[in-house]
Formats: sequence, structure tokens, C-alpha cells
Amino acid sequence: MMRVVVHIDQERSPLKVTSEDISDIQKAVRKAFSSKVLRDVKGGVAELLMPADKVEVSISLVANEDIKVLNRDYRGLDASTDVLSFCTDLEFGEVELLRRAGEPLPVGDIVISTEKALQQSEEFGHSFKRELIYLVVHGTLHLLGYDHQEEAQRVQMREAEEQILTDLGLTRDSETV
Repeated sequence: MMRVVVHIDQERSPLKVTSEDISDIQKAVRKAFSSKVLRDVKGGVAELLMPADKVEVSISLVANEDIKVLNRDYRGLDASTDVLSFCTDLEFGEVELLRRAGEPLPVGDIVISTEKALQQSEEFGHSFKRELIYLVVHGTLHLLGYDHQEEAQRVQMREAEEQILTDLGLTRDSETV
């Protein structure tokens, strides 16, 4: 079974999440890596991963202003957003070297605006926790190679998100992780 290490930094977040939320974030990332959605994605780092791998994901919880700067610098959009994902560009040779050394494979970084997550949770009428976990799942799927630029991709990614959230007990009707 794939071992998933999740590093979470909330130092720059104006909204602090609880230790229970941190645990739920880690569960959500691990669920994405252990689920059927990992096998369904074409392209991206997911095609390089093997069940025995140890992988590493970093998540930063930040303020709107912080994510706005990243969005401007990396996407050319001068506006805050809810989540950004930065994939590590691992190549097959690098993956093999890390495996032989027993090192974790750095899959990438996810940045989430907790302010935007709170705003969206209020707009959509569900808990902050559900919105935060949704954004973690969405960002993780991007790291694995999912995208939503085209309609077929959007549908596939949305189905994967809903499956993971359902597996975590975070359907629109119930919210237990």
C-alpha cells in the first residue's frame, strides 16, 4: 500500500484549523492516493507511481493576499483564488533514484486560501470543514494529473472528487470524516 506523508503549514493562515481538521486533511490526501481515481488518471505523476511508493505532499493554508500573489506570479491572474496546485516535475529516472534511496517521492504542493474556503462554505451552505476538504481533494487530484479545462475532463474530475468525498463521509447531506 502506498505510504503518503502530508506536511501542513498554516502559519500564514488568518483562520487556524483544528488538530481534527489537520487529521481530516491528511485522510483526504491519503484517500485520493489509495482510491480508484489514482488508477483512472492518464498522464501526470500518477502514471509513475507504484503501490509500494512513499510519496510526499505539502499543503500551505494561507490568506487571500498570499494566494493572490501566487496566482498573479504563476498564472498571470491578479486575483485571489481558492486553491493552487504545483506539481513536481518528476521524470522516470529521478523516480527510480529516489525509490532506490528509499526517499519519498515529492508529488507537489497545494496552497489553499482559508479565507476563500470560509467564504465559499457560506455561499454553498455547508461547513468550513467540508469546503476545506473539498479543496484539498481538488488540489490533490490536480497533482495526480486531473484537469478540468475541457468538459470531459471536468466531468471525470468532478466524479473523482465526489467519490472521495463520499468515501470520507462528506456528502452534501452528512459531514463525518
